Parts: sequence; C-alpha cells; structure tokens
Amino acid sequence: MDQYDYLILDIIQEYKENHHELIRLSSIEQTFWKRIEDDVTLSVGQAKIGERITNLYLKGLIQNRSGYSLTKRGREELVEQLV
Repeated sequence: MDQYDYLILDIIQEYKENHHELIRLSSIEQTFWKRIEDDVTLSVGQAKIGERITNLYLKGLIQNRSGYSLTKRGREELVEQLV
C-alpha cells in the first residue's frame, strides 16, 4: 500500500464522519482527483483508482453495501498509518 491507497481510505472515513452516510464510488473518484490534482509525481495511468479500490476491497479494508465504508481492519490500518 502506498500514500494513494491511504488517501482513498481517508476519503471514505472522512466522508462518513462528515455526512453520516456511505460514500458512492463517483464521490470517491471526484474527491481523489481533487486532492491529487497538484501532485506532479503521479500520472493518470499510475493512479488507477478503480484498481486501487478493488485491491482495498479484496484485502478486506473496505466494504460496499449500497456505498463504501471502511471495515474494522481498514480503520485500524488508517490509524496505524497516521501514527
């Protein structure tokens, strides 16, 4: 996992805290691109946000039940990264 995977986890968690609801894929993508638009080290091809979200799902860090949220493991991973 790299900083962009953690960014996705942060976007999902922040949305849930602020809106008290699950986030849709389109909102994740929109917020992701807004946050990295000034990052000149990442190309569009490297971002592969769909692939990143799929990998986070397969690793058990996020779940999708009519919207995305972090699993317990995903929350723990995000907290560990912030420390």
